Amino acid sequence: MNLTLKDLHEAVKKRVDSVRCEELWQGFKPLRFALYNDTECYLDGRYIEKTDRFLGNTAIEYDGEFIAIWYVSGEPDLDILASKMIHEMFHGFQNSNNDSRFPQELSALYQYRYSDENLSLKLKEQRLLADMVQEFSGEKLKKLLQYRKYRYDHFPYEFVYEARVEQIEGSANYVELRALKQISESLYLQKLEQMKRNILEPANLLPVRIVSYDVGALLLHVLKENRVSFEQEFSDTTFSEYLISGMEETDPGDVETNLSRCIEGYFHQTRKVIDAALQKNDVVMGHRSKLLGVNVYNAVYLNGYITSTYFVMYGEEASPTVVHGDFVIETPEEGIVTKIYRMAN
Repeated sequence: MNLTLKDLHEAVKKRVDSVRCEELWQGFKPLRFALYNDTECYLDGRYIEKTDRFLGNTAIEYDGEFIAIWYVSGEPDLDILASKMIHEMFHGFQNSNNDSRFPQELSALYQYRYSDENLSLKLKEQRLLADMVQEFSGEKLKKLLQYRKYRYDHFPYEFVYEARVEQIEGSANYVELRALKQISESLYLQKLEQMKRNILEPANLLPVRIVSYDVGALLLHVLKENRVSFEQEFSDTTFSEYLISGMEETDPGDVETNLSRCIEGYFHQTRKVIDAALQKNDVVMGHRSKLLGVNVYNAVYLNGYITSTYFVMYGEEASPTVVHGDFVIETPEEGIVTKIYRMAN
């Protein structure tokens, strides 16, 4: 059955209204939300003009307040869509409280380094985390935090970036998970199991941003379920940094897991995408400009190029240009674009 945006909005709102948001996170309340597709946008009982501000699934400022938005394709599961709508509302909640812990995503594309040692220790953490979802242990939590303290000391940029993604996206994912529990217990259990599987798969460490959604959410889940205190206020400290504050560095021992092949394979595949686009030479923009935005969810930087799916934004912040599609971006320095190629099919 094909539902209109109006029908979808009414069905999702009914589910959102049934969720006790105050139980999900201190001070959190639901926001207005819009559903949109390629041609239409529906908000609060009426169709409104769809502009370039409606881009991706996120929270935006609209008429002086933050609202959640979601791009509709196909026929979504209404229970899952409602939980994801609450995820995006939580981003609006973070923005309206001026949360200072958002990661600098564009800079991280250039600066985050995929180290074998760092990712191997991170995978060890994630195995402990998955174990604690099943059966909590204070010793396991202590070991996980010792690994994290070591990574914080030896890979500070990488750790803090991950901690900020865990704070912003992980907490929203946690709220989504807990909302789903209120909406559908069976879907909640399915999501919980899928998250555990996700963090145990070595290949999912690249790009690190995506796995951080589930790592952050599961860590919060374990802490909350076992009454371990964590930073829940809108401070300057991420909950991940709060947990290791005051700890002494501990030698993690031998790093048994070797992820160098995963890292090499990840960038080899990226190189193939870049080379194919350069060979196709379908240039959609060819002058020097500010790079304002890419789809950071799965964007990759490699040797002066960024791959981005769905869109690229460039130009002046007051009047940006947005092009839609999948692209390879020539970027000779951080924050600068000189050419945009359409990806080869």
